[in-house]
Amino acid sequence: MRILIVHTYYKQHGGEDAVVQNEMALLQNDGHEVELIDFSNASATLLKVLLMPFNPYSYFTMLKKIKSFKPDIVHVHNLHYAATPSVLYAAKKMQVPIVMTIHNYRLLCPSGSLFFKNKLFLKSLDESFPWSAVREGVYQQSKVITFWLAISNYLHRKIGTWSLANAMIFLGEHSEKIFEQSGLIHSNTRTFLKPNFTNQKKSAAANSAGEYYLFIGRLSEEKGIKTLLKAFEHRPEMLKIAGTGPLRDFVSEAGTHFVNVEYLDHLSKTEIEEMIVGSKALIFPSEWYETFGMVMIEAFSLAKPVIAADLGNIPSIVKDQVNGLTFSPGNVLELQRKLHEFENMDSQAKQNLAAGALFSYHQYYVPEVNLKQLIHIYSDTLASKNT
Repeated sequence: MRILIVHTYYKQHGGEDAVVQNEMALLQNDGHEVELIDFSNASATLLKVLLMPFNPYSYFTMLKKIKSFKPDIVHVHNLHYAATPSVLYAAKKMQVPIVMTIHNYRLLCPSGSLFFKNKLFLKSLDESFPWSAVREGVYQQSKVITFWLAISNYLHRKIGTWSLANAMIFLGEHSEKIFEQSGLIHSNTRTFLKPNFTNQKKSAAANSAGEYYLFIGRLSEEKGIKTLLKAFEHRPEMLKIAGTGPLRDFVSEAGTHFVNVEYLDHLSKTEIEEMIVGSKALIFPSEWYETFGMVMIEAFSLAKPVIAADLGNIPSIVKDQVNGLTFSPGNVLELQRKLHEFENMDSQAKQNLAAGALFSYHQYYVPEVNLKQLIHIYSDTLASKNT
């Protein structure tokens, strides 16, 4: 099968970028011909923002690529904002079926995350045009850019651009439900659930009891960092935090004031693996509607349970008392109770959670399972196009 991947890279490397690289390698190793047409938001930012509704450069670049590569299918990941929906029209013109992976909520709200001012922002889901988002400047705290993004999405929704997608892939049931209720998914667009995956780690068998709790991720409000630090403020257990982001200084300062908190800054992939292996459990306290959290399945692959907020797609990944523990998002006291519960488990109970984590990984998040799902989606999309 000949597969053309379309992706726009953000200015800072993120989880979506990793997913694209992982899926490309997975398909290539299975013998498929895969090429990437990539765009970037790193330069000429203002011009690309102005061309957000339709970028002619992206359109003609896409046409040229399709003519030379002659793909059987186009798989779109991130359109925002350099690629723009123009690439969908190029694929449609060349009569190549389109699969889109929905990594965020950008098509429904300019915020992209349904999170603003340290809380969930769901007003756009109830408005035909997201005026509330515009008034509050939910995108980069700019009413002007938020309005322009809202206009672009509104126009494309009105003219049926998103119906050009033959199939949409969702990473969890919760995000799929939100999109279904929004009315954005066209009746002719097929929907599929397919989580992300991670490769088996060499250290998977080295399941030590662990000496500390671990957070790895972007240091920002929506990730629940402040809730996490409050929960550990008066506890004896050690917490280690790795990552960068807007709250980096806040976390770094907490590390100097709390004897049980250590800030590790940015870590390499190898260092992350080592830190997970040495941990008691990973904590994932996110307070927005996560579509997926790669670090959770990284922990599972190393037989480490996850203590996670019960929100968004997370409950489809972390099952309480099966492969980890769950708590209400933003609830400091409940997180503390879960920490107390975990600390007081006997060794057998902890081993059961570790075994559940590794079992979940092998059942849902190994490359082999993901490859079968991906090929099924492509084959189904091609078959439906030809009927």
